[in-house]
Amino acid sequence: MEQIEARVYVLSFEEDMVFTLEDNRLEEEMIPDSELRLIPTPWRHFGMFGFRPEDKEFIDTAIGELLDESVA
Repeated sequence: MEQIEARVYVLSFEEDMVFTLEDNRLEEEMIPDSELRLIPTPWRHFGMFGFRPEDKEFIDTAIGELLDESVA
């Protein structure tokens, strides 16, 4: 992971018991120029299914911000 050169946002659902915050933090630490962003959702791991519009909006916003960043 330390060889990744792309800008990366590591998105993690709060309190996800499958892909834990601790695991995501370790991944983020191994990827240069990455940023960990927590998705606040009561659905935990199941937030990925987009049951709540707020969850989808958070993810869409993060992707939009990442795509808006300039490439060096």
